Amino acid sequence: MERVRAFLALDISEEVRREIWEFEKEIDSVGADIKLVEIENLHVTIKFLGEIDAEVLEKVYGVMRRLKEEKFVMKVEGVGVFPNWRMVRVVWVGIGEGSERVTKIQRELDSGLAELGFGRERDFVPHITVGRVRSPRNRDRLLQVLEKYRGHKFGSCVAERLVLKMSQLTPKGPIYSDLKEVEFI
Repeated sequence: MERVRAFLALDISEEVRREIWEFEKEIDSVGADIKLVEIENLHVTIKFLGEIDAEVLEKVYGVMRRLKEEKFVMKVEGVGVFPNWRMVRVVWVGIGEGSERVTKIQRELDSGLAELGFGRERDFVPHITVGRVRSPRNRDRLLQVLEKYRGHKFGSCVAERLVLKMSQLTPKGPIYSDLKEVEFI
């Protein structure tokens, strides 16, 4: 197996993805220069691993299997941006209830992955990336939509498993596929 571009994630329900998709359609309607995440690719990223080979992939899976987590509810709500509201580069939807559990999972994995040589995350914020802003075109109109959805509740879903995903970059955008998973209790 050659090297693969990989990351760890929590999947979200179809219902929540559809609700976020409605938000994305409204963003798209204002003509902002933003690359929106396709509905089937929406997820909570726990850790981006970069390019890894089969041997490292198995070691990552070993770290995943150490996790003994119970299923839990994630309430998907609110809108945020990275790095800040003056310089919007990434638009995201947040996790309300359940965010502390997501953070706990991320910290445990980060600690185990550090043993394998992966860098540690600094300021982890549980979120679902919605889009990446490419230029300031129609920025004010984009900010109006974001403000409208700032307190919006997109629904809730149960986090049932941790997934190691592969990301294939294509001209039409990334294609994600599941490589390994660990079910929560």
